[in-house]
Amino acid sequence: MIHPALIPLFTFYGIFLITCGIISVLFIGSKAKTALLSGGMSGCISLCIAYSLYNGIYAAVFAGLFVCTALFIVFSWRAAKTLFKLFELIPVQDVELKTKGIAFLIISLMAVVSVFVLILQIQYI
Repeated sequence: MIHPALIPLFTFYGIFLITCGIISVLFIGSKAKTALLSGGMSGCISLCIAYSLYNGIYAAVFAGLFVCTALFIVFSWRAAKTLFKLFELIPVQDVELKTKGIAFLIISLMAVVSVFVLILQIQYI
């Protein structure tokens, strides 16, 4: 049986990811196209999982586990990569320092929320 709390959980997660992609573009500009794409696509996938859970498709539970785990890994990797780039830019006071800092914060937040959604989902299985 599908726990009813999973549906709003994945709905929130999908909307959150899409919002993060939009916020990235608003703060960073056209350089954040990949953030918009990854946030938008992963958000749509999460909303599809929520819809599938709503329709009683039990396989969506496993799809949700896979998507949350994969996104946590990807966002953690991207956050680490961005942090190392920040460390390179700090000594030279590059103009790109501010945008990389914002990107790091948004990507890190996406990773943290992904792991929380994963933990909550495991709790409801």
